[in-house]
Amino acid sequence: MGDDQVLCRKCGETKPRNAFYDQLHSTLPRRPCKACIQTHKRARYAVKDGDRVSHAQVLREKYDLTSAQYEQMLVEQQGRCAICGQQETARGRGGAPRRLAVDRNHRSGVVRRLLCHRCNLVTWAVEENPALLDKVRAYLEEHA
Repeated sequence: MGDDQVLCRKCGETKPRNAFYDQLHSTLPRRPCKACIQTHKRARYAVKDGDRVSHAQVLREKYDLTSAQYEQMLVEQQGRCAICGQQETARGRGGAPRRLAVDRNHRSGVVRRLLCHRCNLVTWAVEENPALLDKVRAYLEEHA
């Protein structure tokens, strides 16, 4: 198998390197391939009897949290983002406010707190590249 061909551990097919995502913090290919990841996501969030997969199921599968644990965190934070202290303002597809996002350490998987959509995106970006925060601050000061 050449350097540009990678074996998918899920479907067993050998595919070009660009059919795979990079692993987090590495340029090595993430296996399974992009197609297998998409198939899994579609199955996971498939519409069943008119209902999407429940919030409880996503909490359990993705964060190992129960609905009660999420609700307890929400109560402790008074329904507000742990960083900016505001209630969620982002809207979902149906127009209703989104739930606060579960923030976790992407390396260890440990759940931290609940964040609004905006703070969750910023936290993720800074966690991936800590120097980005200083660059953003310098940019804003330069263009104040």
